[in-house]
Amino acid sequence: MRRITRIAPERSGLRFCSAPSWVSKLRDDAKAAEKSISYDIKIYDPLVWRKKRFVFEKDSWDPQNMSSMLRKKLCLGSEENEYTVIGEAFAFPDKEDSPVVNEPQFSCKLLWDHNSPTEKIMVQLSENFPPLLWLTVKPTHDALKKIFGEFLEVDTQHMKKYLPYYEETQNSLETRSNEKLGDTLSQVQMKDRFIEDMRKRDPRSVELDYENEFSFFMGTTSHFRLVEDAMMKKNPFVFGWPLLVSEGNHHLDGTPLRMSSFRTIYSRSLLMFNTRLDLQLDHRLTKLHPGDDGDSALLEVPVFCTTNYATNARMCGGKPLVQRYNQVMGTSFPLDMPVDVLATFSREQTIKGEAELLDELKFLKAASEKTPDIERVFRVTEDMLSSNRIIGQLAYTIVYLALVGHSRFIEDVFELFKSHPSDIVRVACAKGAHIFARKDLIDAMVSKEPEGRCKMMIMSCAGGLE
Repeated sequence: MRRITRIAPERSGLRFCSAPSWVSKLRDDAKAAEKSISYDIKIYDPLVWRKKRFVFEKDSWDPQNMSSMLRKKLCLGSEENEYTVIGEAFAFPDKEDSPVVNEPQFSCKLLWDHNSPTEKIMVQLSENFPPLLWLTVKPTHDALKKIFGEFLEVDTQHMKKYLPYYEETQNSLETRSNEKLGDTLSQVQMKDRFIEDMRKRDPRSVELDYENEFSFFMGTTSHFRLVEDAMMKKNPFVFGWPLLVSEGNHHLDGTPLRMSSFRTIYSRSLLMFNTRLDLQLDHRLTKLHPGDDGDSALLEVPVFCTTNYATNARMCGGKPLVQRYNQVMGTSFPLDMPVDVLATFSREQTIKGEAELLDELKFLKAASEKTPDIERVFRVTEDMLSSNRIIGQLAYTIVYLALVGHSRFIEDVFELFKSHPSDIVRVACAKGAHIFARKDLIDAMVSKEPEGRCKMMIMSCAGGLE
């Protein structure tokens, strides 16, 4: 059962603003609905309205390590823009709360753009949402109810599905420790023990909740654990209670896969992160014989995310909001992607879905054909395949398209590059065929490949496939 807690309006830095004409009716409608399912919508007296700028909170955003250009994008052009706080509504849990059993205490802010001639209210779901991701609606009680109704619906459905599982997990932890939650067992201890349980969870037991999916490449990292730690400890849009943890998970031992899963706080979307440790494409850096010096390891591993989210019309803020976000941030998220998912990845500089990767592939193919031969042929560096080389980038883009599940990978990518003069690109095609479980394609490549280390590496891509 949700318990809505009202938070008193902040009174620091008050500046009186003349109230717009629609505010009286909105206040009256909110008061009239207080005894019904009102979503705790409250419009302050104009005497306590205040102006505020959006501030990137240090622990959540680490603004010192964000470019000024990124900060401006997220603030719709200027960090100096001011907005008027006119009310509050519907409380959400925060990062430290359990995703299922919690008492929401953090109310949304309702804001008015006193410089805009358009009659509208902006909804800031939490203080960490930047202006680019504020939901904009008509200034009516019904319009606000429809927004919060969608969030309440996914919360209710999520609780119905997962409450038995969480209660079972809690009971198991209490039995093992011989302690009770709320007595000698604190919420922090419960969370720590829950995380340890998630290190033992079989990745195959993680179920999809919704009908919508979107996969993308989100850059590289020196260790997958760093991604898990950032989600658990820093990202303010994701519950700090993971649904799956890769580090120390014995189900993943002996495999090239690393996987973890988290849930967003507001739309309850599922975020499934993954990487592969077997993506070395250069046979000269791969240990193919017992006497080889290579260890096949990459200094930076690519990270991918698949987000599973509910069908919605308002948790995304409406199609125009996502269209604007994509235009400003250079992304191609589906136009019904919930705003908390967008917010989760707003600090990332390398978000690439199918559309961006295909554009990159087209560009790199053209660039490689125009580059002089001496630049086109890959030269081995002392440490690893250089991401600055066109051929290297081309090869990895091929693999990334396979890993995001490009629906026409075989027809439009594999067939185009399977006979490429670069052995690294041919190995990339074989890796892609392995990801799509197409042993027949790998066998066909092997039959045409000259004897040598490249052929051995392509043959190894068929491992584990029937």
